[in-house]
Amino acid sequence: MAAKLSLRLNKLGYQITGIFSTAKDALHFIEQDVPDLILMEDHLKGQLNGFESNPSKEEHSVLYFNGGKTKFLQKMIFNKLKDQKQFFKEEISESLDRLRKKPPKTDCQLILKDRIFVRCHDTMVRISLDDIHYIEADRNYCKVYLRNKKFLLVCSLKEVNDKITDKRFLRIHRSYIANLSHIDEIGSNHVLIASRSLPLSKNMRTELFQHLQVI
Repeated sequence: MAAKLSLRLNKLGYQITGIFSTAKDALHFIEQDVPDLILMEDHLKGQLNGFESNPSKEEHSVLYFNGGKTKFLQKMIFNKLKDQKQFFKEEISESLDRLRKKPPKTDCQLILKDRIFVRCHDTMVRISLDDIHYIEADRNYCKVYLRNKKFLLVCSLKEVNDKITDKRFLRIHRSYIANLSHIDEIGSNHVLIASRSLPLSKNMRTELFQHLQVI
């Protein structure tokens, strides 16, 4: 429920700073990073329910919801996205007309191809592509695993796969993208990276070996 709302709100331009399943975790996070708006279920897990966990009505705008309200909210957001889609179509059409009248600019190039920047709270953190071991799909999110860290991305694995064009990264399974330079072992249906066994799709095994030197 929270994941679906998060993705749709993110498409509308809102920044999702955190998703929590317990009131205790939510309260701890709010003490460090105060959001503009809190969407809170009226019954949360743990000793505190949704109403008891409201830290300060004066400092936070809290929208309580239950299953019925969530369906209404999702429908409202969906309709808003449809309106935006139509708006974007018109904007794209107008932009294409302007581009036909102006010569394209060629002086803007991607320079830093060896790293990516991911959102962490209210900042963008640099991650070197060399340091990424693998990327795992987690429902509507992705987890980027480094040697001693991991980051949660509010996007699908397909979106990450489309954006990272470095040839060292290969989608070896519907739920995993692997950095080929960190593969230590290849089994019949798995690869081993940093002592972690990742599933290897049968149809991706042949393509994997095409990217490696095998003796």
